[in-house]
Amino acid sequence: MFIWVAFAAGLVRGYSGFGFAMLLALGLLTRLPPAQVVPVALMLDLACSITLWPAALRSFHVPIGSRLILGMLLSVPLGAWLLHLIPAAWMTPIIALLCLLGGLLVLYRPPAMPAGGPSTAGALPAGLASGLAMTMASAGGPPLILYLLRSGLSAAHLRGTAILFFVASSSCALIGLWLFGIVGRAHLLLAISLLLPALAGNLAGQLLHRYWQPLPMRMVVGAILVLTSAAMLWRSLLSLGGL
Repeated sequence: MFIWVAFAAGLVRGYSGFGFAMLLALGLLTRLPPAQVVPVALMLDLACSITLWPAALRSFHVPIGSRLILGMLLSVPLGAWLLHLIPAAWMTPIIALLCLLGGLLVLYRPPAMPAGGPSTAGALPAGLASGLAMTMASAGGPPLILYLLRSGLSAAHLRGTAILFFVASSSCALIGLWLFGIVGRAHLLLAISLLLPALAGNLAGQLLHRYWQPLPMRMVVGAILVLTSAAMLWRSLLSLGGL
């Protein structure tokens, strides 16, 4: 089962540039505890994105991407502090619901593009929100993509900026987990066992993105947002019901 979950998550990541960690985590959480799932998802997220780096570097939008990454870095200590005040179990359904509503808006109402090309307005707060969502609920993707879809970036710039942003955020998260002694041999072994199917899915997704794009990127990303957010909301509500 985990092999197919890794392949599907890689397929989505290769095609859209995001969603791997969230989809993989949702699949692994059906059998494994969060403390084991999150580091593995981050490890594979980084490993599977290596083949995307060259193209992402060429299409990375520096003014917007640098502000997003700065906001994410600022959110790391803030998110850790907030974890002491607000339980992550309560934050997860709230974030999932907001992301679900945002995904529905993306699907049914095309985003208004700013006049005069891409704008950096709101990039820093968006990076902060994505970093907080990642730190507190492992859900940094939807807030970031919702912002990028309204930033005026082309599909190529959106994809490249999202890829490098998640490289930075996953790296920071793994460093933090390593410093706190959470990452261990068991995580590494599980990540290695899922690496090949994840890479296969990633390569398949890249080929699909290159040769088969039946729908606008807005529709593809909106559908991924709705499906992943709905799954996360459902699982978080079930977890709360079991408290």
